[in-house]
Amino acid sequence: MKKILFVLPWLAIGGLERVQVNLANALVDRGYDVTVMTLNPQADLKNELSPKVKYVYKPPKPHPIAQRIPYIRNRFYDDGMWETRASAKKLYQYYVGNEQYDVEVGFFRGLSVKIISGSTNPHSVKLAWVHSDFKFCTGITNNFKTMAAAKAAYGKFDRIICVSDRAKESFIEVIGYPEKATRIYNLMPAQKIRTLSEGSCNAVKRKFTVVSVGRFNAQKGFDRLIGAIKKLIADGTDMELWLIGDGEEREKLQALAAGGERIRFFGSQQNPYPYMKQADLYVCSSRFEGFNLTVAEALILGRPVLSTDCTGPTEILDGGKYGKIVENSEEGIYQGIKELMEDTKTRQRYKKKAKERAIYFAPEKAVQEIETLF
Repeated sequence: MKKILFVLPWLAIGGLERVQVNLANALVDRGYDVTVMTLNPQADLKNELSPKVKYVYKPPKPHPIAQRIPYIRNRFYDDGMWETRASAKKLYQYYVGNEQYDVEVGFFRGLSVKIISGSTNPHSVKLAWVHSDFKFCTGITNNFKTMAAAKAAYGKFDRIICVSDRAKESFIEVIGYPEKATRIYNLMPAQKIRTLSEGSCNAVKRKFTVVSVGRFNAQKGFDRLIGAIKKLIADGTDMELWLIGDGEEREKLQALAAGGERIRFFGSQQNPYPYMKQADLYVCSSRFEGFNLTVAEALILGRPVLSTDCTGPTEILDGGKYGKIVENSEEGIYQGIKELMEDTKTRQRYKKKAKERAIYFAPEKAVQEIETLF
């Protein structure tokens, strides 16, 4: 039985974290010994891991002097300074130690990649995952002293798994290693998603409903979506927006929506699918992406989808064949939603095409592609 280690920041509610849970569960079901290690104690999705998956939270390295002097602890340890100064091998020794794995995975950029790049196990297969468009995302050099150090770390891996073709192209452009990069779409447990969508939720559909799910940060572009919806409502459009999620921009977004009772915030939901299932239109308003799990999930639920033109969603929707692609701007979102609300036939066509596209993301295909790398 092969032993596999995944290292990632946390298991908070989010797309990347759901991908990790789905993948870990699929691999243990196929007979692998899987350990998921997080570097942060927030683990909302931990209970969704199979009981057969080993979960480990590894806290930052304690320091005797830092523990006694709060300033030193806050200045040099709790903010990741030690991880930045320490060599990759020292990090690996602290976080992984002498435990031997057949496959070691840095499942996110930054510290996770740095830790596994320092592996002293000559026999393990080392994999790194790329979930974002490296031409636009931040955090590539987190806990690395320089970009050159980050690039060198990726050179230690046997393969770099990118979640879309455009994410792969961006990775090669920014980091390099075309011989190591490969594209494997995220694993999508379609039947589980459909089953969960039958659950209850605290939302009652009242009129034409646009739904969007994601972490409330600048990348996801919810500010632009709120702006577009407010403009549509001001035009006299009878509709409402449901936003599912939480994050650092929550207060900013709520302030933008102030006075708009038809823009509804439902917070972070461990099961967002009953909300998504009620959507007349699912919208991805992201400025950039690597894949965007929720777009694929909306297709699985048979929802018509509109997305800004960015890496991942454009690929999932095959350039507009399976959903509407709009200009990556607030005006593009506004015009796109307006057109689909007025064009019932096109909206219905996208509902039918969604079901066709969902078949493309069969979970067995993704698992088999990953297994070939082991």
